Amino acid sequence: MAEVRINAKVRTGKSGSYKHYLRETGKIPAIIYGNGISSEPIELDAKELDSVIHKKGRNALIDLVLNGKQGDNKYVVMVKDIQRDPIRRELVHADLCKISLQDKIHTTVPISLKGDAEGHKMGGIVQAELREADIECLPGDIPEVIVVDVTALKIGEHLTVAELPNGQNYKILNDPETVVVTIVAPRMAEQPETTGTEGPGAGPDKMGAADTPAE
Repeated sequence: MAEVRINAKVRTGKSGSYKHYLRETGKIPAIIYGNGISSEPIELDAKELDSVIHKKGRNALIDLVLNGKQGDNKYVVMVKDIQRDPIRRELVHADLCKISLQDKIHTTVPISLKGDAEGHKMGGIVQAELREADIECLPGDIPEVIVVDVTALKIGEHLTVAELPNGQNYKILNDPETVVVTIVAPRMAEQPETTGTEGPGAGPDKMGAADTPAE
């Protein structure tokens, strides 16, 4: 079952000026493609889609009601790609993929680190190496996040994909040996190099302010 509903229209204009007109009226051009349909240009409300992405994430299941020449069609879709204005960060285009709730799909979900690592308490740095996991599952079984407990990790230790918690309803596809998180030692401060041999009283540390040579 889809989580939200969005209305859209078949897009008849394809010129740059028409796309500009859409954006001026709060809409964006988009494409729908996927299971059993050919690629079709559409238009929809930009703020409505952006709100879904922010509240539900990119894996939200959307009931898309598409108004066309032959009447309305309803599809279950997911957001596959978006483009944003580089300055204003507003949506300017979206790719939506029609899916079947009965067929497994490949997607990505964020990885969240839980707990205060032992190594962090000792001054180490928690370094996330993999922030998203590739998974396979039915659309209705996509987890919002995969939680990784790092509490027991000490400095120099790490967790790999093989140690991620596999859910009953999804399968992780990443290479099992891929490092997810590691605890690294804090970087040692670089020591200044010295040249020559310092005799008693000859080093710069032995020179008082009055002995500083004039430039």
